[in-house]
Amino acid sequence: MEFAICCCERNSSFDCVPGERKALMKFKATLLDPSNRLSSWDDHKDCCAWDGIKCDKATGHIIRLDLRNNNPYTHNMFLEGNKLDSSLLELKYLSYLDLSWNDFQGSPIPAFLGSMKQLQYLNLSLAGFGGVVPHNLGNLSSLRTLDLNHGLVEYGSALFINNLMWASNLSSLEHLDLSYVNLSRSKSLIKVLNMLPSLSTLRLSNSSLGNTNLAHTCVNSTLFAHIQYLDLSRNSFEGEFPCFLQNMSSLRVLDLSGNRYNTSDPYRLRLRNLIHLYLGDNLLDHKIEWISEFLHDKCDLKSLALDRNQFFGEISGLFKNLSGCWIDKLEEIDLSENKLVGNLPEEVGELKRLKYLGLSYNTFNGSIPRSLGKLSSLTELNIGSNQLCGEILMSLGQLSTLESIDISFNFFNDTLLEAHFANLSKLEVLLAGSNLFKYKVGLDWVPPFQLESLSLGSCKIEGQFPQWLQNQKALKVMDLSNCSISGTLPSWLQYINMTTLYLSSNHIEGPIPELSSSINYLDLSNNMINHLPRNIGHMMPRLVYFGLAKNSINGSIPDSLCEMKALVFLDLSNNYLSGNLLDCWENFENLYTMRLSSNKLSGIIPTSIGGAYWLQGLHLNNNSLTGQLPYSLKNCTELVLLDVGGNKLSGNLPDWIGKYLPHLRFLILRNNEFYGMIPPEFCQLSQLQVMDFAHNKLTGKIPHCIGNFSSMVMNKNTYGPGTVYGESLGQVMKGKEQEFTRSMVKYIVNLDLSNNNLVGEIPLELTNLFGLIGLSLSHNHLEGNIPAKIGNLKSLESLDLSSNNLFGAIPDSLSNLNFLSHLNLSHNNLSGRIPTGNQLQTLDDPSIYDGNPQLCGDLLHKKCSDDEAPNVENHAATREDDRVEKIYLYGVIISGVATGFWGVIGVLIFKRSWREAYFRFIEVGVAKMLGW
Repeated sequence: MEFAICCCERNSSFDCVPGERKALMKFKATLLDPSNRLSSWDDHKDCCAWDGIKCDKATGHIIRLDLRNNNPYTHNMFLEGNKLDSSLLELKYLSYLDLSWNDFQGSPIPAFLGSMKQLQYLNLSLAGFGGVVPHNLGNLSSLRTLDLNHGLVEYGSALFINNLMWASNLSSLEHLDLSYVNLSRSKSLIKVLNMLPSLSTLRLSNSSLGNTNLAHTCVNSTLFAHIQYLDLSRNSFEGEFPCFLQNMSSLRVLDLSGNRYNTSDPYRLRLRNLIHLYLGDNLLDHKIEWISEFLHDKCDLKSLALDRNQFFGEISGLFKNLSGCWIDKLEEIDLSENKLVGNLPEEVGELKRLKYLGLSYNTFNGSIPRSLGKLSSLTELNIGSNQLCGEILMSLGQLSTLESIDISFNFFNDTLLEAHFANLSKLEVLLAGSNLFKYKVGLDWVPPFQLESLSLGSCKIEGQFPQWLQNQKALKVMDLSNCSISGTLPSWLQYINMTTLYLSSNHIEGPIPELSSSINYLDLSNNMINHLPRNIGHMMPRLVYFGLAKNSINGSIPDSLCEMKALVFLDLSNNYLSGNLLDCWENFENLYTMRLSSNKLSGIIPTSIGGAYWLQGLHLNNNSLTGQLPYSLKNCTELVLLDVGGNKLSGNLPDWIGKYLPHLRFLILRNNEFYGMIPPEFCQLSQLQVMDFAHNKLTGKIPHCIGNFSSMVMNKNTYGPGTVYGESLGQVMKGKEQEFTRSMVKYIVNLDLSNNNLVGEIPLELTNLFGLIGLSLSHNHLEGNIPAKIGNLKSLESLDLSSNNLFGAIPDSLSNLNFLSHLNLSHNNLSGRIPTGNQLQTLDDPSIYDGNPQLCGDLLHKKCSDDEAPNVENHAATREDDRVEKIYLYGVIISGVATGFWGVIGVLIFKRSWREAYFRFIEVGVAKMLGW
């Protein structure tokens, strides 16, 4: 008996098998572990006690290896490897393997995993594998869970399956996740799924599937009969919902969001046991009554997501079937981003169990219904971006379960008081910006909540920074932009570990105080800040977005800014900064946009600028920079916008711009001292849509290859308005400086070579740039004719060819420019008649043509030499006609042809039209007789 007890105690604390410990140590050696997650893996310790390891208590064999990264959004928490080492084969009793959320750098899933036949759980999701999934995985006949979700992370290598037949051997499989695995080449999907009788969870999100992949599934099919969870989201399904859904009596969760379903009979979704249904981000185009009809028998439905579709009609149509059992169970409904209208009905208060109400981005108007204050279970209310108005119900402040409120971007005009928040102790998110709110709380008010996100932008707070925020220790995001806040920033801000702080467009003055080092986004633009701390880079080393434009900051740029190595966006424009640019730009490997324009900076552009090789927008305009554009800038091959206008830069235009910066769309070198010819290499910039070289000392001819700018031809620009480099842009258009905001920048197509010393003729190829909106070649020495096809530039709104040596006639095709609103052809040697017609009729300022003495036309009150003289010629013709008429008249009278002399002659004398017809008849007859 004692021996037996002894053996039992020993078995209960069995050390791991030495061979398996050795295999794990070899496996560890193949991994990079920057955060020391495997620090417990010590060869001198029992491996059964290591993190992520579980052993069989009876044998000591390792049965579980769980290396899932539970902090994937924390820096350096990934285990990294260039392949999965085969040492894992020594773990012959392993039944559970989880390597998810790590990085195996695009290496293929190894075939040897198919030999680990004891595996029941295999999770390789978001682990950075790539290539073809090996068919050997089909040997894992005991597998119950297979998760190969490739996720949203880009590893440079997609994961795909050519033929899924191997999965038909996994007869015990219950959970299958092939999301983000490309299945478009797999022709056996339906056949395989029908051979997995135990399958209850199937996730195929974003798997490149379409209607053809699930064809032939409607006739006597038992496909998906046992499935309870089906995710087909983010694919390319279209038309009606798939007919096989009618057979899925076990289905509890269905996700068809992110496809292109556009119409369907609710009968296709007669799934009475559904608990959660997600149909968002499709093209469903039905009256809202469709939703009411669908809901009538869904007694178990808790979640319904129909956001980002095209449902239309009065929101009241949703509540036409209040007698249905759904009204007692529904907990979440999302109708955001549709085309719904009308007042929010009082019937919304009948949804007693509602926890989430999403109605944002519609066109609802009127006030908030009072019944909303009765939804005692509500945790999230999202009615932002509508046209709601009136007061905010005090009863909302009594909804003690509320965690998130979004009422932003409406027309509420109430005064927010402490009573509105009286009972909201669980509130974490408050978004009330862009309304007409006034804000009035006591200086000593202590809110009952701890917010994580606050947006009161464009509300009238006025006065000093709100004191109650001092107690919001959990705050991560705060937006108080355009709130009329004045005074200095309080010192206690440094004790709130925020990540995002937006305070733009206020009246904040003084220096920037010490702020939390956790801040990633800081926007203090358009205030009265006058000092940038010298240690700013040490204060906030994690800054990603740093906006201080339009302040009163003077002095030099602090050297400590070089420590902000995470910067993506830097804007110090429109201040009074002086001195040289920093010379540490190689530190900013993530920098996309740098705006230092409109300051007093001097010196050269340092060569280190080429180290910021991800730079897309570089704004250095309106300073006093000297020297040449540094050759190292060619390393910034992603540049889209380069604006160095308004400086004192000199030298030849560098040809490397055309060779190495293929993505340039905006190239602005105006108001500098560049000289020499325009390099033909610039014509390689096919995406260029703004080329502004005005006010320099350029010479030579305009290159004929200028017609190669395809973005100026098509006027079809592919980048979006929200891109990081598209903030704003200054351009001279229609004779004056204009500022184009971020939403308008992408539409600018402008060519400005004015105020240089260019010679030669205007290239005919220039008339192929059909997308041009602005063209200025004024104040050069161009000669020759205006191209006859100038009228091809159909999009042109502004044309300035003034102060050149152009001669000849103004082409008639100029009248084809229907959008032209600014024209200047003055001070040339043009001659002939000024064209008229169409849009030119509205350009009636004679100064357009000043300095062209040989021009003529009605606008100049000057007759042209080829004009007819109607008063002289027409009078002579009339006299000749009268003479002939009289001859015929006298002949008729003398001959006595007509019997009714005075009857006929009287009529001919007094009826001119009769007389002309009669004499024309006589003239023709006489001509025939005489053989004329």
